[in-house]
Amino acid sequence: MTSTTTTPVLDTAEMPAVHTFFRRELRLAGAAVRRVPVGDVRRARVVAAHLEYVGHALHHHHTAEDELVWPLLLARVPLELAPIVELMQSQHERVDTLLRESDAAATRWLRAAGGPERDHLADVLDTLHASLAEHLDAEEQRLLPIAARCLSQAEWDAVGARARAGTRRGEQVLTFGMIQHDGDPEVVTRMLSGAPAPVRRVLPVLARRAFRRRALLVHGTATP
Repeated sequence: MTSTTTTPVLDTAEMPAVHTFFRRELRLAGAAVRRVPVGDVRRARVVAAHLEYVGHALHHHHTAEDELVWPLLLARVPLELAPIVELMQSQHERVDTLLRESDAAATRWLRAAGGPERDHLADVLDTLHASLAEHLDAEEQRLLPIAARCLSQAEWDAVGARARAGTRRGEQVLTFGMIQHDGDPEVVTRMLSGAPAPVRRVLPVLARRAFRRRALLVHGTATP
């Protein structure tokens, strides 16, 4: 059993940077849906496609934690800390349930972009954001300090690799832009520290452009 009072062996600061992506986009999601005029199926498809992208990214982010973090922590933390890990698991289940509900609601909305279907989807997204924000706050404040003391660097790196593997081809630059927009600049720079020099120079620029295009398309502003 690993003690949680030892000096941290890894830096978990990348996780809160990634969380800024999900916090922001789900905070804005309900309003983005409500702005779609009734019957505007073309616009509904644009917004729904963005919601599907965000939901897919969040699902794979959580799956990496479910498979590679919680089991290790439950095997290593003292018994009195196990409820914190179990809380993370139950919160993931709640978020996953709401993600499935939002997917189903979006499918119904896309049939004709009806007003009642639009408003129901927006309400589900507001609930999803509230549940996710509660979870991310708890994870950052209560779980990450434990993980920093109980996991090795290789184990932590595997979590990031698993999450990145779930990023679909063609979305890597946009996803980095989603993180870069509100993430701590020093942390975002460290995220690229192992990349070749040309990538470190070019990716932030391309990612910023990709984020700007998507933000203007979905939210009507480059700085949502």
